[in-house]
Order: sequence, then C-alpha cells, then structure tokens
Amino acid sequence: MKPVGSSSFGRAADFGPLFLRLGLGTVFAWHGWQKLDGGVDAYAGFLGSLDIPAPELMAWLQIAAEGIGGLLLIAGLFTRFVTLPLIVVMVGAIWLVKAEVGFIVADIAGFELEVTILSGLLGLLFMGPGRISLDGILGMEASAQHLEAGQHRAVPA
Repeated sequence: MKPVGSSSFGRAADFGPLFLRLGLGTVFAWHGWQKLDGGVDAYAGFLGSLDIPAPELMAWLQIAAEGIGGLLLIAGLFTRFVTLPLIVVMVGAIWLVKAEVGFIVADIAGFELEVTILSGLLGLLFMGPGRISLDGILGMEASAQHLEAGQHRAVPA
C-alpha cells in the first residue's frame, strides 16, 4: 500500500510551486504598479507618516521589490532571491501598518492576508520555484535539477 504522503500526484505535484509563484507574483506586480501609478511621492508621504527613514528611497525600493519581484516570481527567475525582499515588505506591513488592528477583527481588515502572503513566500523560499520555472529550465535551481533527474537529496544526519 502506498503511504498517504507519497507522490500520488506524480508530475502534477510540479504545479504547486507554479501556482504559488503565479498567485503571489501577480499580487506583488499589481501592488507595485498601483504604487507607481498612484505617484511615488504619495506613497513616500504614506511611508513618512509611519516614520520610515528616507521615505522617498524606501518607496522606490518597495515599488521595485514588488513590481519587478512580482514579475520575476511569475517567470520563476531568481525565485529564492526575490522572496527575501518581499518577505521584508510583508513583515514591515504587518509590524508597521497592521499590528495595532490585530489578526482578524470584524469590519476591519486585520493582518490575516499579510500572514497568508508571508507564508506563501516562506514556502517558496524553502521549497524553491519547482521545475516549471525559468530557474528550473535554465538549471539555476539545484532542487529542480535533482527532481528532474529523479534523485532525492540526502538529509544529513
């Protein structure tokens, strides 16, 4: 009998990281575009109201992280590297913007969405982009290469 956690989905399991990347990448690319389209000065003003140092610079860095990072997630290029600044963005959103509200509050958006997005980013960081990604196709991701060859990395004791 096959164990419950076995790869009964076979190659269809490759779609898990793909769907995570597409969903998260779309959300981040869209939010980066919204900040750019709404005016960098307006977003820098919001960051300044949170007492963020160098709000203009931080606005540009966040717009780049979200916009360019989102597009790179969709493509599956430099996936693990791209998740790092986005994780920082989400921790900052929870800590600086949503912490006072709480996790789930009736009639007020708490930080449950940010925690969900953060969890997806952490999943991609540890799991990798999967085979259906530019990282996997170009051989840039060791985990995708091992999976492609049917090999499993040994876990050190």
